[in-house]
Amino acid sequence: MVTMPGLLCALLLAFPAQTASGQDAPAPLNPRERAVHLLNRLGFGPAPGDVERLLEMGEQAWLDEQLRPAPAQDPRLAAALAGFETLELSPAGASQWVYQDYVGRGKKEEDLSDEERQQLRERRRQPGRELIQSVLYRAVLSDRRAEEVLTDFWRNHFNVSFTKGDAIEVQINDYERMVLRRNVFGKFEDMLRASARHAAMLNYLDNAVSRRPPTKQELAEIERNVKRRTGSEARASEEVQIAAERGLNENYARELLELHTLGVDNGYEQEDVVALAEALTGWTYDAGRRASQEFTFRADMHVESDKRVLGKTFSEDKEGGPGQGEAILQHLAGHKNTARFIATKLTRYLVNDEAPPAAVDAAAKAFLKSGGDLTATVRAIVASEEFWSRRNFEAKFKTPYEFVVSALRATGAEISDAQALTWTLQSMNQPVYFCDDPTGWYDTAEAWLDPGVLALRWQFAMDLSEGRLRGVKIPREFWNAVPDDAPPETWQHHLSLLLLPEGAGERTRAALASVTADYLAKKKVPDLRELGPQLVGLLLGSPEFQKQ
Repeated sequence: MVTMPGLLCALLLAFPAQTASGQDAPAPLNPRERAVHLLNRLGFGPAPGDVERLLEMGEQAWLDEQLRPAPAQDPRLAAALAGFETLELSPAGASQWVYQDYVGRGKKEEDLSDEERQQLRERRRQPGRELIQSVLYRAVLSDRRAEEVLTDFWRNHFNVSFTKGDAIEVQINDYERMVLRRNVFGKFEDMLRASARHAAMLNYLDNAVSRRPPTKQELAEIERNVKRRTGSEARASEEVQIAAERGLNENYARELLELHTLGVDNGYEQEDVVALAEALTGWTYDAGRRASQEFTFRADMHVESDKRVLGKTFSEDKEGGPGQGEAILQHLAGHKNTARFIATKLTRYLVNDEAPPAAVDAAAKAFLKSGGDLTATVRAIVASEEFWSRRNFEAKFKTPYEFVVSALRATGAEISDAQALTWTLQSMNQPVYFCDDPTGWYDTAEAWLDPGVLALRWQFAMDLSEGRLRGVKIPREFWNAVPDDAPPETWQHHLSLLLLPEGAGERTRAALASVTADYLAKKKVPDLRELGPQLVGLLLGSPEFQKQ
């Protein structure tokens, strides 16, 4: 009998071979394979009936529909999001919402009872919980499939994280909406600038506190003020020491070059990092519970001087504003190294972990020619021969997020509460918006081919198929796809067609046959409601379903 651990071992052994080599002249994909491939790469995999609908609609019409800005139309999604209170709030609005029952009424937080403190902690977490659940609802239910796939890419490219602390809890909802979703089909420069000016990024990578070191005169003024206010020389000395240690923070400037634009060690030196960090001093936001949380430029924090970045001199803003930093961002957004870096990352995400050079070339060329138009760049990748090559068909390995979303989509799962799904992703080490590393979550097989995490995929597959996930169920319509007159020996065949459009491999078929035979040997009156979930769990946990 082929067991689940046996299939798991097969996946670990076979998947690298799948991506590492191929035939010299592989056969072209047939129309059905092309439809599956397109749905896998730009739609988190097919839901029941998707392949047939795409074949009827045509690839180009489907792409044209998906790669244009438009609101989601699925009424199930609208219903799922209707009960959330904080998704559309600005950071200031979210902060006011969190504290309105306490601080907003003049009651200080330190005066709250233990029960009130617990209620406040729960309220602080609610914007984050609602955002994370909304991300899952959109990925599973939205008819804007490409938007969800590409937003997930940019969510990791311009990563921010709830691990930063209390202040960011009211900022990331707005970041998702105004930085990522607003610009996902727009220009890279606009998304870059929006991220650079948003409170969530300024907070996450510490640019909000980056400033020129205080002068001796300013330190003396701080000392005088503290002595006058407190009457304590020790307290004044402590405040002066703290102020003296404040200064330039290079975190954001380094990640801006390394992760957001040029790529690691790709045409810049440490001197460029320092100059960029100095140019961005004063880029902060109006902080505090009752503050606007909006971007603001503070000239008193700014290092005033011309800056030389990437061999080009950028003059100070004549009006004393953020113009110098804006000019550098514009230069970085249009740089040929940025085009190459973004093209490589997108090609790796959409085509193969080893990004095909010709597809990268096409994407970089489209990026530069269009002024960083992200839709044009994606279209260039999809139009490339490499995207449609059999070598790259089912050559990507699903991340935990992609696996969970694709399983829910493939089964047409109904979700009344997504909290259990957020816990599932946490157990699989990929919780949404909880990546503390600025790199975001990796999207290559190497990062996720771990036996422990793969075992959790098996568990999720069985829990989903057998109805053990709170708030999630596979609807009756899914099981109705198996004909009433189909003999039990063929149930696995019908379910395989639903979940594995390109068929099951030998090991998976053997496992399905073995489970079916064992069940039929014990049951005089077979019941699809008993055997079906076992077969679906096997199919969702199969090596074939982990590929995309």
